[in-house]
Amino acid sequence: MKQSLICSLLAVILFLPACASLHGPVEEPEVTLADMQVVDIKPFEAVVKISLRVMNPNDVALPVDGVRCDLNIDGKHFATGIGNAHTEIPAYGMGLVPVTVYASTIKMFSSALAMLQGMNNGQGPPEQIHYELNGSIRLGSGFGRSIPFKNKGEFALDLQHP
Repeated sequence: MKQSLICSLLAVILFLPACASLHGPVEEPEVTLADMQVVDIKPFEAVVKISLRVMNPNDVALPVDGVRCDLNIDGKHFATGIGNAHTEIPAYGMGLVPVTVYASTIKMFSSALAMLQGMNNGQGPPEQIHYELNGSIRLGSGFGRSIPFKNKGEFALDLQHP
């Protein structure tokens, strides 16, 4: 009995590293901000739906089980959120992953007020808004780990349309 227990434990110990190496090393996907829409504004928080574009540089599909992210705008923390949309990013392909983030309305209004004050001081509206996206993608189906991501970019603030 003792010998079979030791053999079973030894088999498990030898089998686990083989499972972990099935997929080999995974190159980090590139994650960018693809879209942002305000869903709801409450007295203390705004609910914003963002879409993350995930580009997979690997020769295997990446099963995404969840995402955690922080969004900074113009160097200031804007929103934090998580998403649990299960999707698969094809090998050498890309996909969109939705994430709901929550932002403080107080911070949003103070940023808008600072922008308006800058416009009143003759600076004009900013042409570009800079953002920084930080977080991690949780991989499932045998990968069982999180991959961190970080991306910086900018988007235009279009004040011409009603």
